[in-house]
Amino acid sequence: MDGGTAVLSERAYSEAIGGRIPAYLATLYLPAPLPREGRIALWSPDGTPLPEPDGSSGTITELTVVRRHGATVRRRQVPALTLPLMDALPLLANARHDAAAHPATVCWGAAALHALRLAARGRLLPGLTPSGHDAWRAGPLEPDDIAHLRAVAAALPAEGHAVPLPGEGPLRLPEPEALVRSFLDAVADTLPRTPAAPHTGGRPFAAREPQPLPGAHDWAAEVAAGMDAGVRISLRLDLSAYAVFDAGDDSGSRAAGAAVVQVHSLADPTLVTDAAALWAGEADTAFGPRARVDAALAVRRAA
Repeated sequence: MDGGTAVLSERAYSEAIGGRIPAYLATLYLPAPLPREGRIALWSPDGTPLPEPDGSSGTITELTVVRRHGATVRRRQVPALTLPLMDALPLLANARHDAAAHPATVCWGAAALHALRLAARGRLLPGLTPSGHDAWRAGPLEPDDIAHLRAVAAALPAEGHAVPLPGEGPLRLPEPEALVRSFLDAVADTLPRTPAAPHTGGRPFAAREPQPLPGAHDWAAEVAAGMDAGVRISLRLDLSAYAVFDAGDDSGSRAAGAAVVQVHSLADPTLVTDAAALWAGEADTAFGPRARVDAALAVRRAA
């Protein structure tokens, strides 16, 4: 097969999209600057040839992957079938419960089902890409959603994230959790963009083509605040520390409880710390540099 891209045969494409991914093919997600333009790639880790291209659906392209080479790893060029997300979603959903599917395909199938369930629950937020174009993302996520995402990422084999990151120096692969999260956002950015959507609510957040929104940065930040950016606070009723609740008599009975202010990250709902630890600089750095400011504002709003 010559370099560049080629069109996959109708027979092979319909076999995949119509039912199941062949067991010898592993699945990769290829993110894009515009989330909805990300693609799913199917490739053969054992070198089994892909079907000869001769039809008009799907594309075969050369893909750079990292493969084991003795005691080290090296880049290799392999042919891969790439599909747009909308076409790949039913394929991946079926693969989740296919006992013969490649483990990487099963994991991306689980990620696809997770993304579809989030969309079905209405967990979609509008925002902007770094270049200022319209994009939906998955969110806000509950702790169970984050836990599911991490479980899928932890199970993802190397074949499922084998495309190396750009740059000089040692070979580096994408971090699975970040890649799965990017996939959830890409699915969220794909599903609302039906053919009729631009005719009902305008082109931003409805059309598949990039829609620049140069004046919407403040609006996007306001949408994110309190939803999936910044922090929220809660009170934990602490009834365990006798030194705090000692009533002062010899009986050792407790007469009151302590309400401890806790801070929760909205970007990662599983990240929580006491406000005192945050102000003392003892909290996880994943809270980010604005956490104390955001927490102070949240306390002020709650007062």
